[in-house]
Amino acid sequence: MRLRVPRFVKRFLRIYTRVHVPFFAAALAYYALFSLLPLLFFLVGLFGFALRRSPALLADFEAQLVAFTRAALPASADLAQEVLGLLTQGAPSFTLGALALLAWLASHFFAALSYALSVIFGGRASGVRGRLVGLFAPLALGMGLLLLILLNLGLGLAQRFLPQGALQAVAGGVLPYASTAGAFFLIYRFLPRRPPPTGPALLAALGVALAWEGLRRGLPLLIPRSQYEVWYGPLAGLVLALFGFYLAMLLLLAGAVLLRSLLPDQAQPLEG
Repeated sequence: MRLRVPRFVKRFLRIYTRVHVPFFAAALAYYALFSLLPLLFFLVGLFGFALRRSPALLADFEAQLVAFTRAALPASADLAQEVLGLLTQGAPSFTLGALALLAWLASHFFAALSYALSVIFGGRASGVRGRLVGLFAPLALGMGLLLLILLNLGLGLAQRFLPQGALQAVAGGVLPYASTAGAFFLIYRFLPRRPPPTGPALLAALGVALAWEGLRRGLPLLIPRSQYEVWYGPLAGLVLALFGFYLAMLLLLAGAVLLRSLLPDQAQPLEG
């Protein structure tokens, strides 16, 4: 697979512009942003279940909530009891309703992601297959992301007890990078209708994971939150979340275009 750099760049730009990568990235970013609200309700429901099962936690939370209510809203003395009753008694409805809405939004998100990747790789996913992918991908990739988060937390905890040297560098840098590259590889290899070969998919996943680590470390330095709070006020968090989701989806789809550029033209004809 020997490609001269100018020809490769032309192929990359041609595919990037033809499949409208920024449009798909913006749509996927909105889907991801809309998933935050049911996710928040789901976490609130889980917290309500925890309060119901632990009397000590309930008493401590009630004391803190009453103190906060008296300090912030002296005229609303009963607000703390109303919030506490809503959390404990409404936990089942909160959790089940938020979980159903989260599953519905996640299925649409992964169906849209599968469609975008299928367009990039030369075949648009059918409606039935796209829906099946949308139903099963949240469970599979969600478990993978959960394991990734737990792995990173475990590595961060274990890193404190490791001696300085190569072992700490592996736990703090190499393993998180490898897990991120593995997540990108699974997305590129199994979500498109016409999956690419394993070798190019792994190569693209490694490159995108490296760019992802650079984005994750450099983005807070490039866009300080205080500056956006001056510009957007209370909406700063929402704007930053949307911008972060957009950059993440743009990077994911740009990696797919990079992978498509590595494949021969005659292998998978591009539909636009």
